[in-house]
Amino acid sequence: MNTVDISAWGDNPPEFIRVLANVVEQEGTKAAAASRLGINRASVSTLLANKYPASTDKMEQVIMAWSSLVQCPVQGPITGEECQTERNKPFVGSNQMRIRQYRACRSCPRNPECGKSRHG
Repeated sequence: MNTVDISAWGDNPPEFIRVLANVVEQEGTKAAAASRLGINRASVSTLLANKYPASTDKMEQVIMAWSSLVQCPVQGPITGEECQTERNKPFVGSNQMRIRQYRACRSCPRNPECGKSRHG
């Protein structure tokens, strides 16, 4: 996995930039990270390069809100990253906890695929 370059922010980049870089690393591309966060790919690029043409306040709010704790109906309070990890796990019909989690994730408002079926 390639490390995302955030050197334009200096030695101590803001937390939201570190979160953004982490999402890009996890997703593999800026476009995939943008989709996961619900923002424009160009915004991801310009934010990471410290060349965002406007105030970064709104982007910071969006990124940090995504990464903050969420109330999972199955597990209780979890981070946005844990939420994404659980949402991406496959269906396991032999484990009652996974069945509950899978069903909850399919109807969760944080799920960008909410309402779409992953099974044919």
